[in-house]
Amino acid sequence: MDHRRAITERPESTYGSFWTDQVQRRQGVTVIATTPEPATHGCRVAVVGQDAAGLSLARTAIIAGHTVAGFDTDPELIARLRAGRSSLGHELVAMHETGRYHATDDPAWLAGCTVYLVTAPVPLRRGRPDLGPVLAAADTIAGHLRDADLVVLESWVPPGTTRGVFHDALAARSSARYLLGFAPRREPYRNERAKLVGGIDRRSTLAVSAFYRTMHDVVVACANAEEAEAANLAAAADRRSA
Repeated sequence: MDHRRAITERPESTYGSFWTDQVQRRQGVTVIATTPEPATHGCRVAVVGQDAAGLSLARTAIIAGHTVAGFDTDPELIARLRAGRSSLGHELVAMHETGRYHATDDPAWLAGCTVYLVTAPVPLRRGRPDLGPVLAAADTIAGHLRDADLVVLESWVPPGTTRGVFHDALAARSSARYLLGFAPRREPYRNERAKLVGGIDRRSTLAVSAFYRTMHDVVVACANAEEAEAANLAAAADRRSA
């Protein structure tokens, strides 16, 4: 399903039964329970951040049929990835063999992407989240954005970040009418099947949901990005207290 159609056509006609038949309301969120929908026309995806989380996300996108530019500012990390060395082992080699994965520290490779997934780390500084890496990622991709491109923040951030400082950082360098959402990374070792998503508006939520349906069994679409951010932090707190 092409997320770009979402801003030029009525969402209901674009998403069809996906929106009308397969949606269930549970505790204030929209649960889209479905098997993954294969990417009939694979997107060109930029995964910004190629640490363990970003590399795993790149692998998932490649398996779904997308082409991935794996970007990171660490040249030593990129050199290792190009040499096939990572915790993924032979799976990284398989990613290279598809011809649809390119690890790079050159922002020029981001040109032409239609989906931008940001997995930048958010370290704690004196007990407060340091959003510097996230805002630097926004600055890196902003100059490449075009109308209808999809930007998704996957980093662990405080509620309000996606619509607030992250959106502001993108808008400072781009006048494009892009779609923007939040979708925190999953932790496979905890057997978390559902992918949580939320957009800054309804069209963004539809677009984020449609893209992640190409990769995940269950997509849980919150009312907006703030609800997704808050739900993610609440789930993390529950896991720590368990």
